[in-house]
Amino acid sequence: MNINPAWQQQPIVCHEAITIQNEQWKLQYLRFYLSDFKLNQQPQLLTITPWQQPGLALLGTDCHGNDNWQLTFAEPLAPGQLSFTLGLPFAINHQNPLTAISPLNFSEMFWSWQLGYKFLRLDMQGPDYGWAFHLGSTGCQSASVLRPPALPCRAVNTFEVTLDYQPNQKLQLNLAALLSDIVLSQQNSCMSDSLQTSCQRLFDNLTLTAPWKLSPASSAP
Repeated sequence: MNINPAWQQQPIVCHEAITIQNEQWKLQYLRFYLSDFKLNQQPQLLTITPWQQPGLALLGTDCHGNDNWQLTFAEPLAPGQLSFTLGLPFAINHQNPLTAISPLNFSEMFWSWQLGYKFLRLDMQGPDYGWAFHLGSTGCQSASVLRPPALPCRAVNTFEVTLDYQPNQKLQLNLAALLSDIVLSQQNSCMSDSLQTSCQRLFDNLTLTAPWKLSPASSAP
């Protein structure tokens, strides 16, 4: 399954300007972890690649030529209710980063052993300043940042998505829907602080699953 990043209906390409609130912005980094794939509530496994483990995948680009925009399932998907989670399960999120295997070994997608991974990292550059949204768990308690928590974090910040799937569809991530009602400013980058207004709005947008949709089915894979 191909993944298409877009702004409204236009594909997003690194370093090509898009107009947001009458200003020119460029994508500098966009990656995200998806996990817990199910079809009609039945678990679906992925093939093992540098970008995938059986239960999770890292999608996106670092805008330096290292891209992955494809999910490869172990078995073809039948029509039905396709669900997945934006984020990682607790046990995986807080495993030892020193022994993590790909795609969990990208240091730029990791906060600390205590907090775990950035489930989604979006970095944008405007004409005068940058803006970022880094999604991950917060309120994680442990002896130090170098130790994993024993109990789930206060704010897990994972989001389940369910869509009606037909074979050969593509999955679109619409950044315009993700950033709906967000004014990009120097002061409101979001590092998943639930008390911050911009984070609250971003979480609401993710809860609505509006950023995700499946394209019409095509005759070719």
